[in-house]
Amino acid sequence: MVSPCYVHSRASLQSLLNALTDAEQIGLDTEFVGEGLYEPQLCLIQLSTAGGIWIVDPLAVGDLSALWEILTAPERELIVFAAREEMRFCLRYAGRLPGRVLDAQIAAGLVGFGYPLSHTNLVRKALNVELKGSETFTDWRKRPLSNSQIEYAADDVRHLLTLRELLYERAQKLDRESWLALESHRYADRVAAEELEERWWKLPGVTNLRRRELGVLRALWRWRDDTARADNAPPRRVLRDELLVEIAKRKPQTPADLFALRGMERNAIRNAGPEIVQAVQAALKLPDSELPASLRKDDLPQLSALSQLLSVVATGLAAEHQVDPQLLATASDLQDLVRWRLGLPDAPPEPAILQGWRGAILGEPLLALLDGKRRIHVADLRQANPFRLE
Repeated sequence: MVSPCYVHSRASLQSLLNALTDAEQIGLDTEFVGEGLYEPQLCLIQLSTAGGIWIVDPLAVGDLSALWEILTAPERELIVFAAREEMRFCLRYAGRLPGRVLDAQIAAGLVGFGYPLSHTNLVRKALNVELKGSETFTDWRKRPLSNSQIEYAADDVRHLLTLRELLYERAQKLDRESWLALESHRYADRVAAEELEERWWKLPGVTNLRRRELGVLRALWRWRDDTARADNAPPRRVLRDELLVEIAKRKPQTPADLFALRGMERNAIRNAGPEIVQAVQAALKLPDSELPASLRKDDLPQLSALSQLLSVVATGLAAEHQVDPQLLATASDLQDLVRWRLGLPDAPPEPAILQGWRGAILGEPLLALLDGKRRIHVADLRQANPFRLE
């Protein structure tokens, strides 16, 4: 078993950069601490190639911009696992996503292993290898690191390149090699979009707000996000979600109006009272043309029933094609398809599940079912897909 090289000096970092220069594929994982922070603190970077394994200590080495440039180079492929934070670190430190990326967790779901499997379970299932115990509750900011911590960190990347080969072999047999990179990039692009997205419209209870109230909520969300970033604190610690929505409903005119709400007792919030009221009043002065669109959806009564029927069909087709149903179509995807077919005003222009490989599997069967051109029945209980469309 290859022993990891611990990179904790500028000299050892330079040796690593030299070793990575010609590597076509690099396995990547990270250890970080996110609790109590606005953005996770990067504590370790684990890397693997055909020639070795490296554990990079950002707390000791300092500037790693040259490393991130190598990792995100257009010609290089990164092999990762459930890589939301890894993609976010690429964006933060390199300003870009990797040129090529394979997320082994997603790829496993596309070739019949299931989704979402943990790293330990996928290694066991695919490679018949048992990994050592977990360091889930380790505070990765503490130094020095023990040998068991370093070995645990190394195991996170030790098998990534081997997994890549096995996953592509299975994909080749199923004629879906392009799916693996396509879906990995789709996921990475979604992470990048979320980094730029203002997510105020996903707070609980927003669908019941009028447009003016939504404008106030958006202003409050922006104030909270700016404050949390400046304090390096989780946004919900600054002001809870439900309080944002309630303030948007009440639209306080003065700090006294604001502090009449329960949950506003903390000193930090009371000190910020004038800022909060100012954000509310600025939003109330916006012209109607600058307010958010309504989030209310006037769903027809048959929408739920039709979406559930399509879910049954999609699950059967996923089993038939050895694709995990969560990757093939989500409940939201199916509802969008029904809204689109019914011509509802909030429907997307072209549902995502009618595009690419998803459309090849689902498009004709689901549309024919919605149009009354096919019917579903149970054909063979012993088959992976017991349903048939006639």
